[in-house]
Amino acid sequence: MTIIQERCVVVVDAQELRRAGIAALLVPLAETLGVATISLAPNELNRPLPISATPVFVVFSVGGTSLHSAQMSRWAADIARVFANVPCLVLSDLDEPEEAILAAQLGEQAFMSTSMEPHMALQIFAFVIGGGTYFPREALLQKAARPEATQPAGLTIDELSPRQLQVLEKLRQGVSNKQIARDLTLQESTVKVHVREIMRKLGAHNRTQAALMGARVSSAVVQISASASKAPPMISGSLFGAAYRDRDKFARPESNTVVPLRTM
Repeated sequence: MTIIQERCVVVVDAQELRRAGIAALLVPLAETLGVATISLAPNELNRPLPISATPVFVVFSVGGTSLHSAQMSRWAADIARVFANVPCLVLSDLDEPEEAILAAQLGEQAFMSTSMEPHMALQIFAFVIGGGTYFPREALLQKAARPEATQPAGLTIDELSPRQLQVLEKLRQGVSNKQIARDLTLQESTVKVHVREIMRKLGAHNRTQAALMGARVSSAVVQISASASKAPPMISGSLFGAAYRDRDKFARPESNTVVPLRTM
C-alpha cells in the first residue's frame, strides 16, 4: 500500500518478524513527529518503492550478522543509494566496538545495539532524526587508541590549522555547519571550506569519519548540546555529538541545555 503522509521513517531488515517489531517500536515516535512508518526487505530496495512520502530516517537492522559480511555491505550500499542524504542508524545484535567503527566508515550516522533499553532506543531514534550522530563511547575510545588505522601515513595534527582544530572539535560534538558558524563567528560557506579541508587532510570520506578521527585530538568525555522544552527528551548515554543540524525541521526551540553523560 502506498504511504500518503508527507514524511516517513523506514525500517530495512531481511527478517519479516524483526522488521514488524522494530516498526511497532517506532510507531509512538512516528505519531509524535507526524510521520509514517514503513518496513522493507533489502531485496525491495532494487524495485520501485511504495513510498510517496519523503524518508527522514532509516533503521538498517542487521541482526547478528557482522557488517564485515559482503551481503551486509551490499545492502548498506543499496540503502545509501536509494536513501541518499537520509540519516541511517545501524541496529545490530553485536555490540563490539569494531562494528560501530565499521558503520561509521560506511557513512552511517549512528550505530546501536539491540541490548539498548526500548525507551532509550526511542530517544536515540529521535535524536538521529533531528540530525544528531550516535556511536557508543567504547567505539570512540578504541578508535582514539588506534589512530594509525584511519590516518594516512605521516599525517600529524600539526597539519590542521588552529581554526580547523576548532571546527574539528565541533564536528566531534555533532554540531551543524550553521551552528559552527554561529559559535565561531564565521560565514557558513567558510565553515564548509574548513570541513572539506579537514576531511581531505584526515583522509575521511564523510563528516562521521572525520568526527571519529577527531576523538584522538580531544577528550573522549562528551557533552550534549541539545534543544530543550518541546524537543524530544535527550538521553543519558555515550554520545559524541548531539546538536540538531536542522533545528527548523521539527520546529524545535533554539534554547540549549547541557546534559551530563553516564557510561553505558
